Amino acid sequence: MGYKIRVRPRAEHDTRRAFSWYEKQRPGLGRELALELDSIYERLAENPYLYADIHRGIRRAITRRFPYGVFYLIVESEVRVLSVADMSRNPSVWRRRNDN
Repeated sequence: MGYKIRVRPRAEHDTRRAFSWYEKQRPGLGRELALELDSIYERLAENPYLYADIHRGIRRAITRRFPYGVFYLIVESEVRVLSVADMSRNPSVWRRRNDN
């Protein structure tokens, strides 16, 4: 069963900010982050239950190379990405974004 990935506007904003920050550090690094996030989204579309429930239905996938967590909910056949959070700064941001 393929799940639809729905990235909420706040999570898109998180991603754009991270992309810009990494691009300023080194051209191409933001693209590498984007590719890693795309890989996570592909895994979530195939099997969103791969990652543990960390709080009331919210799950977290952690990037391998960058210090980011993708926080999401599974609602029927949809994966709702709530936040793409920098785990080294404020990992609890996802708690404020559970607006279903």
